[in-house]
Amino acid sequence: MPVFALKKKRFSKFISKLTKSYEVIAPVKEDVVKFQQIQDADEIHFEKNSFFPVKEYFFRKQETIFTFDGNKITVPAFKTPSRVFFGIRRCDLNAIAHQDVVFKGAKDPYYTEAREKSILIGYHCDEAPSPYCFCGSLELAEFFDLMFFDKEDYFLVETGSQKGENFVKKYMGLFSKTDKKISARDRFILGADRLEKKDIKEFYDHPDWKKGVDVCLSCSACTNLCPTCYCFELHDEVNISKPSTGERKRTWSSCQVQEFTKVAGDHVFRKDREERFKHRIYHQLQYFKEKNGVDLCVGCGRCVEGCPTRIDFVQILNEMK
Repeated sequence: MPVFALKKKRFSKFISKLTKSYEVIAPVKEDVVKFQQIQDADEIHFEKNSFFPVKEYFFRKQETIFTFDGNKITVPAFKTPSRVFFGIRRCDLNAIAHQDVVFKGAKDPYYTEAREKSILIGYHCDEAPSPYCFCGSLELAEFFDLMFFDKEDYFLVETGSQKGENFVKKYMGLFSKTDKKISARDRFILGADRLEKKDIKEFYDHPDWKKGVDVCLSCSACTNLCPTCYCFELHDEVNISKPSTGERKRTWSSCQVQEFTKVAGDHVFRKDREERFKHRIYHQLQYFKEKNGVDLCVGCGRCVEGCPTRIDFVQILNEMK
């Protein structure tokens, strides 16, 4: 794919032009760094990855699947705006690719609509933005429409899709052609290779899991902050004043709470905390890969950084013998 250059003195104009045609979403620093709509390039925070993942723009925390009135069911119209997501790190871009496997594979119309109306522009990390990152230990793909590499007074911009190439052509007055190539050194992320054990099948019954289980609160912060976790629940909410009407909602859920595997008769399949604790990690690093050929986990480290008791499952795995 072609590589272009964008001088930093043109960057503000670039963002300004985007805001005239798209809803531009980028990392912004307030109490924490998070993705939100911007109007100006100066709002973008480059130093640290977003504390919250970008997944909520595609797989929403809560959405109405349909409303009902007696026997009549109405599916709400999709109203996702055309969006440019700027500043997504390599881990989060791969997280989107992995959620594509789940939701686009299932032909989820809500998710697919949001994805089709999005442009994904990455921002490459030269070094791990968090001490908990371990993306370099995983086999992440080059998945983006455009990727920005910071080169002091300009950005090298790599195209990764036809959508990305068309996007550059649309704003070609701001970009310039270049003979420069993106090297393996350019793609390297310093300090992001913490995970030493990638095959964890033999460790399921290892006693060291207790190091995490004994301080786990089952609060589900890890799954809420994870850019790839996709568990959800469906609930029907009925209007008390008119019981024949209401709506079915889909909301985020978590494998870390007992109720997630609770079925009729009050049986809970993963009642013990240790079972739930290990299930998340094995789903991220083994089960999903066995089914889809790629780790679900992307090594962003949010589950560790956002944990109230700072459970570092990477360190726990590394210490297992």
